[in-house]
Amino acid sequence: MDRSPVRVLVVDDLPPFRRAVAGVIAVVDGFVLAGEATSGEEALGFLDEHAVGMVLMDVNMPGMGGLEAARRIRGRHPDVTVVLLSVNDTEELPREAMAVGARYRHKDRFGPDELEALWKDGGSAGS
Repeated sequence: MDRSPVRVLVVDDLPPFRRAVAGVIAVVDGFVLAGEATSGEEALGFLDEHAVGMVLMDVNMPGMGGLEAARRIRGRHPDVTVVLLSVNDTEELPREAMAVGARYRHKDRFGPDELEALWKDGGSAGS
């Protein structure tokens, strides 16, 4: 069975976290880093020019934050799985994430198993 790898865009204003997420992607079979962005605006521009299957995005960034970017990404690219990542463990954020068609994971709990589970749970949504 020939399956193309899932192309993943990582969006976070902090380089160390982008590197950490890129490291997770690198060790999981079937996933490849498509690119990195430092803001919601940059992510939207990237998606207008490159095909990706999943976006892993920080919630809090300068400029356009993750929730607004997720809303716009889902509007323009409904087949893309959007996962919002945050260090905040608030009750409101998961509801807001779901309202814009995204999933939510705490940054501290994100790893290879989470990446695969998020794709299996939502990667085929809309396709």
